[in-house]
Amino acid sequence: MKNFFESHIAETKDDRTKAYHVALGLSSLGFDSGDAGTCQFAGSVKTPEVAFHRASVAKLTGNAKCMVDIKELQALQKSFLNEDASAEDVFYLVSAMKYGGVGVDKNKVLEIINKIKAKDSTPSTMAYVFQTVVKLNLSRAFLKPFFDAVNDVLDQADELNGNQLFFEKGIFTTTMASKGIADLLTSYGEMEGISEAKLTKLINFLYIRRHSTNLRAAAHLAAALRAFSRGPLITPVSITLGAQPPVNFVESFATGGEVYRASPKLQLRLFSLWGESLTPNEVTVKGSGLYAIQGPNRIRVLTGPSERGLFSSPDDKSYFELSLASTDNSFPAPNWYELELSVQQKSNKTKRMLLGASTVQLPLRVLANPKIVEPVLKIGDGTHDKHQTEVKLEPNSHTTGSITIGQKMLLSFRLVDNDTDETPLTAHQAFVQFTHKETGQSITFVCHEIVATGAANAKAYQLKLDPESSSEDFDNLDGIYKVELFVGDSLFLKPIAWHMADLSLQFSGPRGSDSARRIADAADVSRQKSPSAAGMKRANGLNPLIGTGPTKAKPGIEHVFRPPERRAPRPLAWTFTALCAVPLLGLLIAWGVIGFNLSNFRLSLSAIIFHAGFIAILVLYCVYWYSLDMFTTLGYLCVLSLPTFLAGNSVLRAQLAARQALSGSNKK
Repeated sequence: MKNFFESHIAETKDDRTKAYHVALGLSSLGFDSGDAGTCQFAGSVKTPEVAFHRASVAKLTGNAKCMVDIKELQALQKSFLNEDASAEDVFYLVSAMKYGGVGVDKNKVLEIINKIKAKDSTPSTMAYVFQTVVKLNLSRAFLKPFFDAVNDVLDQADELNGNQLFFEKGIFTTTMASKGIADLLTSYGEMEGISEAKLTKLINFLYIRRHSTNLRAAAHLAAALRAFSRGPLITPVSITLGAQPPVNFVESFATGGEVYRASPKLQLRLFSLWGESLTPNEVTVKGSGLYAIQGPNRIRVLTGPSERGLFSSPDDKSYFELSLASTDNSFPAPNWYELELSVQQKSNKTKRMLLGASTVQLPLRVLANPKIVEPVLKIGDGTHDKHQTEVKLEPNSHTTGSITIGQKMLLSFRLVDNDTDETPLTAHQAFVQFTHKETGQSITFVCHEIVATGAANAKAYQLKLDPESSSEDFDNLDGIYKVELFVGDSLFLKPIAWHMADLSLQFSGPRGSDSARRIADAADVSRQKSPSAAGMKRANGLNPLIGTGPTKAKPGIEHVFRPPERRAPRPLAWTFTALCAVPLLGLLIAWGVIGFNLSNFRLSLSAIIFHAGFIAILVLYCVYWYSLDMFTTLGYLCVLSLPTFLAGNSVLRAQLAARQALSGSNKK
């Protein structure tokens, strides 16, 4: 994180926001932040946020040039410190005034804060509320209502993966709320009633996101982690695995342990969140129940005793260890487990609580050392299903053989734990790979799990292969194949890779074109691999697949778009246009024969607006036809239609009134 903040120092010269976040991040990590305080952005201050950033940079870097003038702070206090102020503005202003040495009216601020808290108790608001009341240096009696609200804020957090808490607006809100909670607990002086589990999950969320690439989020995250780890009430505890000290502490938080019968001792180290080692002279570690995780629902089943005793410390200085082997030499079966452990201080002179250490469920794997037993390769007559040859294979050695046309092979074997008197095992993956010796092409077949004969509660693995029926998979490429067995599982100490045999396969069909080309290339002296470094590097690469593998270019993909719809023939289009223009043409002809009658037209403002609006609407329709879209046209039409409608209504009422007046005068 230090390197991340330092990489942004060059951007702080004329940007007060970045200068504040860089200074906050470096100071929270315990490094000098003076390079972020050049303060070339100094100028007039018009908002509490600007005042806060400048005053904070001045305090964190020690550069008085950044400090806000007292008169400007007093002016901001008169303008913004009122009942209409937001929680952010109150926090910014109170902080700037404290840093600038301006007195703060605690009663007035407390009254405003209480009204804000009554209206809005969301985490984003309460984050600023908590940090504001801390800066007022209030007594415990005044802090009590805010202390009681901490659990209400934590209850609004969402849970992630069962071990993290965060607030819905993201990492910035989570870091600000965490900083406020940590500062409030420090000011109040106790944690009674606060959920330890929720605080632990909240810190987990912060620590996992310590590599944030957002400058603002990273700065506030560092400040929140420091507030928790450097406070007088709590010491967040982290666990690392192994007896040797980690090379890079921040990368060594434990995600789980691994033990097996030959190495039954679980070794771990304890650190504070800030990297300070907790030694056996300071704390004790106690192991409780070991729970097996079974089934897709992850049901926890207690294995062995419910108490496994205290971890010992062979060197009495650095690490702790606990053997999972029982006194009768029994050992947990290979599986996924959770080991419950707790950490306690030997003397609590500082009255600091070890956060996250009361009941820890450490993920644990008990591994098996797999061994293949009873491997048998049978080659027989596929027509009569009579096995003619049976070869008992020896692990770590390979045999030779051949499979002629019409024959098939059957491979079977079992897996046992080599360290536990051959306890039966099962594997997640077991497959056999055939690799052509000459071309390097390979094909893989999966071994199927079956019930083992002659062994109780055991599984065996079997591969039935009829090369003739799989000739298309082999591309009818006969020759000598290297047969390898691969077995793997997440609970195996190491996977099994065994070169079992070299088998000669024969096929009745013609070779595929790609395989034939490969054979020709292999026989061509000019194409053979040279013993150069580049050639040897290519030779050690992955084998291509059988048949038309990656050496043959795939056909290009051509995207076909929907063809445009056919348009009407040009003569038909012009005929339709002419028919649409006939009514307008008829109107013009009629006007020429009959003549215009403008005797009833009365010149008035409403008449001018109406006719102008009507003409504008017709022009708008023409423009819509050529260039505008529907939504833009509707917007213009709404603007034009309202005055046109009102003016038209006025014109019609005037015409009606004139007609009524004319008919009344004729009667007289």
